[in-house]
Amino acid sequence: MIKFEPMTDEDFAAFLRKSIPEYAYDQMRAGNWTANEAAGRARAEFQQMLPQGPQTPNAYLRAILDEKDRKVGMLWYFVEVNRPRKTAFLIDFFIFPEMRRKGYEAQAFVLFENEARELGVERVELQVFTHKNEDLLLYRENGYQETSIFFSKDLARAVRS
Repeated sequence: MIKFEPMTDEDFAAFLRKSIPEYAYDQMRAGNWTANEAAGRARAEFQQMLPQGPQTPNAYLRAILDEKDRKVGMLWYFVEVNRPRKTAFLIDFFIFPEMRRKGYEAQAFVLFENEARELGVERVELQVFTHKNEDLLLYRENGYQETSIFFSKDLARAVRS
């Protein structure tokens, strides 16, 4: 059985090294940012969302540990307390590649949802880039449903005659 522990400073630094470039790439792939601006914008967004790092109020940054206390992944969520229904936004969640498909993903969802309930959370929301098919499947398999889909069209590439 897995457990969560707050990210240490070392965990947080490793988390940022992985998550910021991945987020920049996802934004570029989605056509939202150019290659020249992606890294800077991703860093700025993380700084804005986590101005106090792991101590940012209402931000929960968790290392995921297995039964032998080995780190198998990380999870970050934010609790929005100023909504009619207290909502947790699952911002980033991953199991390290070498630890995937061992049941940790499903266990992490159960633990996350239980922790959120203890905080009074009534709803969980998240956003997934549509090119991340494996993530989409993971969320669906764990009971999450799509509530909206955004469409875009790059007019510089789509020419009609």
